[in-house]
Amino acid sequence: MIAELSNRFLRASALVVTDRRWAATLSATALGFGLFVGVAIGPGADGTVASGAQQIVMPSSTWDTSEGEEGEGGGGAEPALAGPAGGGEEAFSPEPSLAATEPFVPLESEPLPPPTEDPAPAKEPPVAEEPKGPETTELKGTVVHANPAAGSYALVIRGGELVPVHSRELPQPGAKLTVEGLQLENGTFAEASPPARSGKTAQVSFEGTVTFVDPNPAAPAYTVSGRGASLLVGVAPDPTGAVPPLPVLGARVTVATAIEPGGSLLQQAIRIEVGEPSIYLDLTGVYGGLHPETGQLLFSADDTRASETDLTLTISSKIDTAKLRQGDSYLATAEVGPDGSLTLVGIAGDEQRKGAEDPKAAQGDLER
Repeated sequence: MIAELSNRFLRASALVVTDRRWAATLSATALGFGLFVGVAIGPGADGTVASGAQQIVMPSSTWDTSEGEEGEGGGGAEPALAGPAGGGEEAFSPEPSLAATEPFVPLESEPLPPPTEDPAPAKEPPVAEEPKGPETTELKGTVVHANPAAGSYALVIRGGELVPVHSRELPQPGAKLTVEGLQLENGTFAEASPPARSGKTAQVSFEGTVTFVDPNPAAPAYTVSGRGASLLVGVAPDPTGAVPPLPVLGARVTVATAIEPGGSLLQQAIRIEVGEPSIYLDLTGVYGGLHPETGQLLFSADDTRASETDLTLTISSKIDTAKLRQGDSYLATAEVGPDGSLTLVGIAGDEQRKGAEDPKAAQGDLER
C-alpha cells in the first residue's frame, strides 16, 4: 500500500518535458537534488544535521530468545541484545573501533655504503735496480815489483802479503796505491778502476816463501814467492869473497828491501821464521820448454827471468805439457823432494789478464 501511494505521489509531481533542449538541464538538477537529499538524510554523515555520532554495537555471546511483538509487517521482532549480568536495562556501547589496516611491514632500508677510506697512495713503479757488477776488494799498499811479461804488478798490502794485480799500465815500483781489485780465475787480481796514488817510497818490506837460492859469491840472491809473484832479491856480496848467509829453499821469510834504480830489490834485512821449511811451493815464471835430455820442465826462477836461471821440474801425471806455450807466463805449484828436487803438480795461465781469466789453462792442483 505504501508503495502504491509513493508511486501516485511521484506521478503527480513529475514534470513533463516537451522540449529536448531542457532534458540535460533538468537531469543535472535532479541528480544534484538527489545527492543533497541523500547526504542530508543518510546515516553516518558526520557533520550534517541529519545524523548524530555513529555508534557500533558489539553483540554479546548470548541472544535474548524471547518472542517479541509482531510489527506491522507481520514479521517477528529481531532478537534483542541481552543486557549485562544482573538484568539491568543499560545498553552496551563500546568505544568506536579503529578502521582495519594492513599489517605493518617495516621498510627495508638500503644498506649503508661502507665508510669511504682515503684512497691508498698510488704506488710508484719499482725503480729498476742497476745490475750489480762483480764484487771487488779494496787493495791498498806499495808497488814492490812490475812484471811486463804477465802484465801485472806486485802490491805489498798491510801485513806484508804480496798481491799480484793485472793492469794495462804498470806503475813504477815504490808507488803507493789504493785500488779496487777484481779477483780472476787463477787467484790473482785485476784493476776494476784506475788506482788512486798517494805518494812514493824507496824502501819496502814483504813476506813470502823462498823458492830459489843462488849462492854465487859475486851476485848472491834468492827468490821470495807468493801466489802470483816471484821476486828476486839481491844480497850485497861479502868483501872477503865468501858467500853471505842466505835462507834455505822453502824457508818462510820477511825481508826489508831497498828499491834500486831500474826496479831491482836489494836486501836490507831479513827475518827467517822458525820451523821446518815448506815442501809445497807457489811459483810464478815463464815456461821455457822441456829439457832436451831429461824431459824436465824448464821454469824461470823468478817471474821476469831477472836471474837468468831456470828451475828444472819433474812433470807429474796431472800435467799435459802439450797445452803449454813456451815463453808465456804461468803460475805453478811444486812439491819439494827430500833431495831438494822439484815436481810440478799444478799450473795455470797468467799471460796478461786474458790468460789469468782462462779456466781451461789450469791443470793439476790449480784446476778449479
